[in-house]
Amino acid sequence: MPKKATPFDDKRARIAALASSPPAVAAPELRRFLADKNGYIVGDAAAVAGRLSLRDLAPDLEAAFMRLVAESAAADKGCHGKRSLLEALLALDADARDAYRAGVRAVQREPAFGGSVDTAAPVRGLAAQALVQVDDPTALAEIAPLLADPEPLVRAEAASALGRSGIEAAGPLLHLKVLAGDPEPDVLQRAYGALLRIDSRRYLPIVTAKLAAEEPWPKKPEPPKPSAEEIAEAAALALGESRLPEAFATLKTALDGGACSPRSVLMAIALLRSDEALALLFEVLEEGPEGRATAALAALALHRHDEKIVERARRTVDERGSRRLREALEQHLG
Repeated sequence: MPKKATPFDDKRARIAALASSPPAVAAPELRRFLADKNGYIVGDAAAVAGRLSLRDLAPDLEAAFMRLVAESAAADKGCHGKRSLLEALLALDADARDAYRAGVRAVQREPAFGGSVDTAAPVRGLAAQALVQVDDPTALAEIAPLLADPEPLVRAEAASALGRSGIEAAGPLLHLKVLAGDPEPDVLQRAYGALLRIDSRRYLPIVTAKLAAEEPWPKKPEPPKPSAEEIAEAAALALGESRLPEAFATLKTALDGGACSPRSVLMAIALLRSDEALALLFEVLEEGPEGRATAALAALALHRHDEKIVERARRTVDERGSRRLREALEQHLG
């Protein structure tokens, strides 16, 4: 007995039939399929729209892509829909910059072989190529981080896209990538080719030197990598030194969670040297646990030349009556 067709099968069959229909007939139905909840159906519709060169559907393709990016992996398993949507937008030469920028950041982890796999890697690679195709002014900034992407496919596509961009500033980035190396030969090949495409005169000697297969300098033992806490501390202090108003909320949130120690976060908050930062430090000194209040005193040491701040800190410590805080006060504010 033949297996009964499901609604999913019916939709796929109808989309396949539309591929041989006149554009005027296919477009309205494909627009409806692009709004489907199933990413696979959306992907099939996108492929037909690209094949029929239905440029009027470009806004619908972009809207469908943004929707699938925002939804969970269950809506688009394997990223079939997102990948097909980008391929269609590229085929139509659509200037869908918002979608392309969202695409280079897309990550979708799905269970596989007892672990997980990022099925959005091809999406990031396609989005990188698309940003170059539409000559987006943010292309360099958006694509450059992909040179360090965990997925080899993405790193290779990023190098290729930067080479196609013709942006002169992409040369030094690719040169740095080549110097840093990559465990995948294909990534290096793409990077070498991109360098030659951007400026053959400047980078030909660099690529030619690789034929000797010799290291430009002796290998040294790799230094130990910084811990997650050390990385977080470096980021916190950089935010504090920036004195950006937006950094305060981020650091305040990090005070109660994350890899960075409260002491380092409080020091970063002090570096902001803003009224709200100072108010938070005194709030911690007045009401926080003794250990965190001690860290707040260390951070307030940045203001030790301000007599009003020092006097307020002394009063607060006297009110709390903690010997540990008195010792910290003398140590940090003298």
